[in-house]
Amino acid sequence: MTVSARHYARLGAVQYLYSWSLEKQSIDRVDEQVLIDANVLTQGDLAYFQKLMRSIPPRVSQIDELITQVINRRIDVIDPVELAILRLGVYELIYEYDVPLKVITNECIELSREFGNPASYKFINGTLDKIAFGKKAPLQSALGKKYKSSNRSEFELIESYFANRQQQVESVVTGIGDDCAVVDIPAGQQLLITTDTLLESVHFPAGTNARNVGHKALAVSLSDLAAKGAQPVYATLNLSLPTYDKLWLAQFSRGLFDLSDRFDVALIGGDTVCGPLAISMTAFGLATANPCPLRSGACPGDGIYVTGTLGDAALGLVASRLGHSLDAKETEYIEQRLERPEPRLDAGRAVARLASSSIDISDGLIGDLSHILDASGVGASLELDRIPLSPVYQKLLADVGWDFALTHGDDYEICFTASDELPAKVIESAQVPISRIGTVKESQGIEIKKPDGRLYQIEVPGYSHF
Repeated sequence: MTVSARHYARLGAVQYLYSWSLEKQSIDRVDEQVLIDANVLTQGDLAYFQKLMRSIPPRVSQIDELITQVINRRIDVIDPVELAILRLGVYELIYEYDVPLKVITNECIELSREFGNPASYKFINGTLDKIAFGKKAPLQSALGKKYKSSNRSEFELIESYFANRQQQVESVVTGIGDDCAVVDIPAGQQLLITTDTLLESVHFPAGTNARNVGHKALAVSLSDLAAKGAQPVYATLNLSLPTYDKLWLAQFSRGLFDLSDRFDVALIGGDTVCGPLAISMTAFGLATANPCPLRSGACPGDGIYVTGTLGDAALGLVASRLGHSLDAKETEYIEQRLERPEPRLDAGRAVARLASSSIDISDGLIGDLSHILDASGVGASLELDRIPLSPVYQKLLADVGWDFALTHGDDYEICFTASDELPAKVIESAQVPISRIGTVKESQGIEIKKPDGRLYQIEVPGYSHF
């Protein structure tokens, strides 16, 4: 259906919700005049209208609770038209994952201009914006409730925020809802499996936007698959939550599924518990190269390469301490590199057949390259001026030095070695710049050469898990 058809469906929905809030009539008694006045019957998406009408009223308490959390007035003093539009918008925001956030906001603004007073659109836009992008509520917020004192069950949580997003993938025999997921693996293909855990205040700051947490939770596991040239297919999620925070869950699941939909990754299972905020993802992928590049294949004389730029995420972690060195756009860029890393899946597949070894850069270039060198029994010589830096990092280089790019991590780029120069077609298909930064050498250890030939000494050690 076209966007305009959906608009007429929303138009009718607002008219119905307005009447419903005043009269509480049954969905089966919708006045046909509403359908005629809103052009639902002639130009609208009737099926979507009916879905809205059957889905929103049962969830009004939950929707109103979210609205109340971000506004400074009681729900019963909101203009009935504004409330009808807000209920529609919040419902779509939480449950209709196929509708982009921008579409939801724009549609609600347009509806408020059609139905509400002249200032309605500002209130509606601001409220939806707070719900979509607001920081995570405090652990003891009125919205959050401890699992043990809540009548909501684990199964309700799973059904509300995760099970209804299961992709219909032919190879998934059984997904969420059974003791185990059952999948069919194509004959003759290797299955790659990786797992990562993110802990609040360790891997992301407390108060990080939940939508970004959902994105990053999956992205870091996809980055491991990217380093092996894999095609991601499935994921499982283990989620430890201190509270049943509906707003946080809605944002988290949206961030997770926005990324999984981009790369056709099916969520097929997992678990939830009450405890400190922690997210564990396990991702599964199919190898596109046989053998896939491991850490142990680097040989003396191989070139050492990295994708993208390094150090931006580390700068994002200290953005607040950079003072007035960066403008708002530059600050947003480094914060996005930290909170919403981009798994380099295209690049990984492009170089998989040429790479003698490969690893994703999560703990810093030097730390992760060391894993390759140790596994391969070799060393490396790096050229400092070949380390790729973004324009933002270059602007700060004189103040922050090189260590953020060399040791701090959270880049989620790919570091790999290859015996031959990369063909132009491979570099083009990677969809991201690739830089040669050094050469594998026979003697073990890592040396970093400055342009004048002197050796660079790292001052700040890299990330340690313990």
